Amino acid sequence: MQMKKRTLNIVLFLAVLVFSATPITGQEISIKWDDLGSGEKQILAPLQDKWAALSPAKQTRLNNGAKMWNAMSSEQQKTFKQKLQAWKQKNPDEKFKIRNQFAQFQSLPETEKQALRDAYEDFKYLPLLTSPPPRSH
Repeated sequence: MQMKKRTLNIVLFLAVLVFSATPITGQEISIKWDDLGSGEKQILAPLQDKWAALSPAKQTRLNNGAKMWNAMSSEQQKTFKQKLQAWKQKNPDEKFKIRNQFAQFQSLPETEKQALRDAYEDFKYLPLLTSPPPRSH
């Protein structure tokens, strides 16, 4: 049960990162390095020399990711690092399965997605059973 919870948390967080980019409009504009905020520049510094060669869509995703990182508390950053480490340790088949499950989730109507989110929230707060419940005869 713990593994399913961890996997779902990773998938949900990755979903936020993947879909945090602005929608593609056909006229994507590059972000100039000098237009980035100081916090974003600090995080993206290893990419400074390659920045201009990145596609506008990738620049946008990276910039949005850096902004999200800066908005996180240190505890949230720590949790994210742990989840990222867990993701890196997954084998390609596990990653493929998770990506497929995410794609299936994304294809659901919004009402079904919300129902799943609600059910997951309810599930998180269920007490853990250490033994099966007693049977009534």
